[in-house]
Amino acid sequence: MKLKKAYIYLISFLSLSVMFCACYYFSYKRALSEFNKNAVERNLDFANLQDNPVPTAAVADHDDDSESVDKAASEMVLPTTTYVIETYDMKTNTLESQEQNPPGYLVGLTREGVIEYLENYMADMTLSEYNKGLFSYELLSFSEDKLVIRKTYNEDMIPYRFYVVVKSGYVVVYNSDLKSVYKYTHIEAKDLPEKDRIELSKGIYVDSLDELYSLLESYSS
Repeated sequence: MKLKKAYIYLISFLSLSVMFCACYYFSYKRALSEFNKNAVERNLDFANLQDNPVPTAAVADHDDDSESVDKAASEMVLPTTTYVIETYDMKTNTLESQEQNPPGYLVGLTREGVIEYLENYMADMTLSEYNKGLFSYELLSFSEDKLVIRKTYNEDMIPYRFYVVVKSGYVVVYNSDLKSVYKYTHIEAKDLPEKDRIELSKGIYVDSLDELYSLLESYSS
C-alpha cells in the first residue's frame, strides 16, 4: 500500500516537472522571438538614422524657413497698401515717382500674381504705351505695407510708329499694331507713280509724324 502511494507521488512529481519544463521552454522561445524581432526593428531604425541624419537644429531651421516662405507666399496687396509707381525715361535719364492707392486690379494679388499681371501687360500693351516706348514694367519691391512698380520708357527703341499701305484702292495709315487705323486718306493709289504703288503694295514703315506727313504730301503733290 505504501509502495503504491510512493509510485503515485513519483508519477505526479514527474508529470509536474515535465509540465513545468514545457511551460518554461515555450515561454523562453516566445521571449526570444520577441527580443529578436525588436532587435531587428531597432537596427533598421538606426540604419535609417545613419543614412539620413537630421540634426535637431537643422529641423528647427527648416521649420523656420518654411514658415517664412509660407508667410511671404500668403502676403497680398491690400486696399491699405502704399502703392508707388515709378516712371523712368531712359532717353532723358529722368525718374518720376507717384504714391497713390493701389488700383483695384492689383488688390488681392500675391507677389506671383503681380508679376504675372506685369508680364501679361507687356505681352499685350496698349498702342499708346507702345508709341511712348514702354521698354519694361517691373516689380521693385513687394509687401503688404508697400508695393513699388517701375515703368521704363525709351522712344529710341520703338521700331516704327505707323504703317502705310493701300486698302480698297486708297492710301491708309495704320498704327504700329497693324490693326487700328490712324488715318484714312483720299489719295487713290491709281494716281500715284508705279514706283510708289510698288512700295505701298509691300507696306511702308514710318518712324515719326513728320516723316508720315512728308510722305503723304509727296503723294498729293
